[in-house]
Amino acid sequence: MATKEVYTEIKVMPIKELVHNERNPRYIKSKKHQELMKSLKEFPEMKLLREIIVDENNLILAGDKRVYALEEMDYVEVTVKQVFNLTEAQKDEFIVKDNIHNGEWDSDIIANQFDPQKLQDWGVPSFKLGGDLGGGESEKQYKNHEVTCPNCGEHFELSESEN
Repeated sequence: MATKEVYTEIKVMPIKELVHNERNPRYIKSKKHQELMKSLKEFPEMKLLREIIVDENNLILAGDKRVYALEEMDYVEVTVKQVFNLTEAQKDEFIVKDNIHNGEWDSDIIANQFDPQKLQDWGVPSFKLGGDLGGGESEKQYKNHEVTCPNCGEHFELSESEN
């Protein structure tokens, strides 16, 4: 039996028709959720530039946390890229690979071609850039890690000095 060709359609859909993916392997903490909402308010064009990916059943494959933020901001519609004919295995692979953040920041380009204050305003953490973003306060490097409260299950991000 031949497999069907995978294709996509870009369309505007009511948010209430989108299905949150309970198998999404990523979560977002309250602080990052607030930063995401702030980012969407300040630069609403991001909704068009980083589309929400859904399957033929409107299950969100990418952009789940953005949809939560848009719902909280009382958006009614959102632009999506709907993909058809992916296998379940391909959907699983996509969900995981879409959430892997590969690559490193090129500190020379960041330092010489971008404004440090704008980088901070855009949410680029200084530890991702190899340290201080121009304020000169600290020479220490920090390693972030997450912990889970054994009592309530809440996730917290902690930093510890690598020096």
